[in-house]
Amino acid sequence: MTKNNMLFKLDRLILMMVAILAICLVACGSEEAVVSPEPVVSTTLEQATSEPTSEPTATNVPTAEPAKPPALTETVMPTAISVPTPTPIRKTTIEEYGFLLDLDGEVTVQTGGWTDAEPDSSQGIIKFPYEGVSAILVWYSSESTGQQIVADSYNLLKNSQPNLTFEAISDGAIPVSGETGVFGGFKVLDGGETIGGGFVSGWVCPESQSRYALTVTGPQATVVQIRFQRIINQFSCSS
Repeated sequence: MTKNNMLFKLDRLILMMVAILAICLVACGSEEAVVSPEPVVSTTLEQATSEPTSEPTATNVPTAEPAKPPALTETVMPTAISVPTPTPIRKTTIEEYGFLLDLDGEVTVQTGGWTDAEPDSSQGIIKFPYEGVSAILVWYSSESTGQQIVADSYNLLKNSQPNLTFEAISDGAIPVSGETGVFGGFKVLDGGETIGGGFVSGWVCPESQSRYALTVTGPQATVVQIRFQRIINQFSCSS
């Protein structure tokens, strides 16, 4: 082979290599123009915007039942008790003759003089019915003792009813308005049958020196005793 032929072949080989290289360059340039650069976005943000977020699975939490309110206890209100208005106690007061005597209830009292026509602080007599008994109170001035007052009152009562029989059954001392008095108990018989009884008593009020004689009679011995004691307790020497 001649030198010229060898140069010719070498030139053709170079041209072919250049052509091949140019084709490769063109191909690479075309591929770079088609491929767009990836956006500069973080994968995490892209996933957050493009991919749906899976919702967490709901856990069945037991629902707490509301606490039941305590049962209401019915309060029983106390029933108002009607308190009756107390009725004022009526009484009869005797105080115009130098002493004081309170009698329970409205009592009809008869007054009179003992040694004079009209009663006063030195002498007099009062009579009154008192819840089942009859009572007589006499006051006067004298030198009599308590025993003499009782004896005089008892004899006066017997002499005023000669058709009846009087029997003494008891006697003793009794306090009257802070002083010591004397009393005597008796029963009354009619034909041997007891029809009643009574008490007589006598005392002296030291300030006025007046003598007092009380006689209480009635058909029932227990009632007579109760009323007699009540009158004694309600008597005061000072008005």
